[in-house]
Amino acid sequence: MSSETEPTQPAPEADQATTSDLPPAEPPPIIEPDPEEDPTPPPPPKEPGELNVQVEPATWYEVTSACATSTCVNLNTTTTEPMVYSNAGALRLVCGPCGKDRPILDYTKLDPQPEMT
Repeated sequence: MSSETEPTQPAPEADQATTSDLPPAEPPPIIEPDPEEDPTPPPPPKEPGELNVQVEPATWYEVTSACATSTCVNLNTTTTEPMVYSNAGALRLVCGPCGKDRPILDYTKLDPQPEMT
């Protein structure tokens, strides 16, 4: 008759390490931020509404804008969109995180204009 379970053998006491035999644990390394990173937002490039935007209708422009919403993570962060269409003679850019209009800081008419097919 065979046994389906085998008796367990106790481990020899001499081979087991105790907590007093282990070297002391080292504290985790301290990770400091890079010195180049600045947690404060950049200063505003221009006041909102300072630029008078006058564009031609049905024309493509390169537009630089910045979010001016004080609670937005993109506050005072400038972006340049390479192709913005002036629908009915107006340019409008919206900030993704806060959903508010981004004031336009600079714009340039694309020359040559992209061809639509």
